Amino acid sequence: MLRPVDLESRLQQLDLFLDSVPIQRANILTEALTRLDGPGASKALQDLIAVDPEFAGLSHFALLCEFSNHWYSEESAWPSTREALIGVVRSFQERILPATSILGSAGVAWSRNRWADLARASEAAKVGPECRDCFAAELYLRAQQYRDVVRTAGNLAGAMLRADVQRWLALGYQGCENTEQSRKAALRYAWLAPEAFGTLVTELGNALLLRDWRAFQADLGDLDATWFPAWCAHESKVGSTLLDALPKGDGPRAYQLLVGLLMRERGGLGPVVYQDRARLKRLNETFFAFYMLRRSDLNRSTARPFSAQ
Repeated sequence: MLRPVDLESRLQQLDLFLDSVPIQRANILTEALTRLDGPGASKALQDLIAVDPEFAGLSHFALLCEFSNHWYSEESAWPSTREALIGVVRSFQERILPATSILGSAGVAWSRNRWADLARASEAAKVGPECRDCFAAELYLRAQQYRDVVRTAGNLAGAMLRADVQRWLALGYQGCENTEQSRKAALRYAWLAPEAFGTLVTELGNALLLRDWRAFQADLGDLDATWFPAWCAHESKVGSTLLDALPKGDGPRAYQLLVGLLMRERGGLGPVVYQDRARLKRLNETFFAFYMLRRSDLNRSTARPFSAQ
């Protein structure tokens, strides 16, 4: 069997083989599959086999025909139970999705539409986020329906303290071009899943966030991602503050202290400032040294002050 890239190349040669009957019939089959015309696709598959029983990718076409006939006939319906729907999603991921390579460029849109169908079925079957890969927000994400990602993830209980929810929100808001909300969700994710934060930065593909993440690593490479939000606050890289529902930990506590410090410092030094600086130092001496170095730099320059909104 040819590799997916070979299969796609084969189907993209129509301009070179205008008189090729197998290619023409493969294109008719592809069109029927993209229309979810199960009976038409099955007939087109048999027509293709009749003229070329060795055509590359017949097994892929057969899987897609089976899928369309089973789930998109007038008599069929998506499973209504959680367990059954999870099985369908996993089967689609493992068996059907690889076969879409035979559809060429049309396979991308076909796959997105099927993910959307599965997402709606997941909502109806009430699949919960504990089964992450089968939860509606994840399926809508694969369908690139970003508003639905935000809707289904944002409605979950305890959303602000759940790493999975903050990942969905960060990616969903990014897809909606709401970069401020996406960044806020990403910073919360840094607190909640520091070991996976670098992966999320890559997934988001936001050039500014990537630049700041690299700058943080250059400044404080010995600290994990739970300190990144505090670094962002210090470097004026955060819009509205993230003081609601803070998780436990030194990084979130340092963020809270730092936001207060940077606001109070504009009124001059005093006992409260010194007390909070002492608390910050007890949390982490490396971050405190970075903070004090920046304070010294600001005192020697006319750099603009921090503004917490």
